[in-house]
Amino acid sequence: MTTAHRIRPTCTSDIALSARGVVILPVDDVRAPCHEAVVRARCFGRMVRAVHVCPRGTDHQDLRRMWHAEHPLVDLVILDAEPGESPAAVLADWVAVMGSVDDLLVVLADGSRESGTRAISVGLAVRLSRAFAAHPATLVAHLHTA
Repeated sequence: MTTAHRIRPTCTSDIALSARGVVILPVDDVRAPCHEAVVRARCFGRMVRAVHVCPRGTDHQDLRRMWHAEHPLVDLVILDAEPGESPAAVLADWVAVMGSVDDLLVVLADGSRESGTRAISVGLAVRLSRAFAAHPATLVAHLHTA
């Protein structure tokens, strides 16, 4: 289980968000290990929200229970997608709306599953990058591992 002492406070970043800034970490599988991606996202700001897009009708409580068992310090936002609706489009639209209220930094963590630095697939990261290009006010950070 993730505990507060496992979050390394020694991370630094050249990107400084305002006090009301929020770091958004898209997650395409809440069951997959992505602890290191969460830790690295927290380097950009203390307020981190994981965001997951799922088909409408999915049991949100079960997803939240699984997420919070591993990541109790990070809220999980669940967005519903209609059948055939692109998760990247749903997420990009949500970020555009939320960006009008808060300063946002979207962290695309498409690293390796083995190291826990992968929160989304490379394919979803590419689609999100393209979707965010249509919103020039959206700040995006890419986390890759060698």
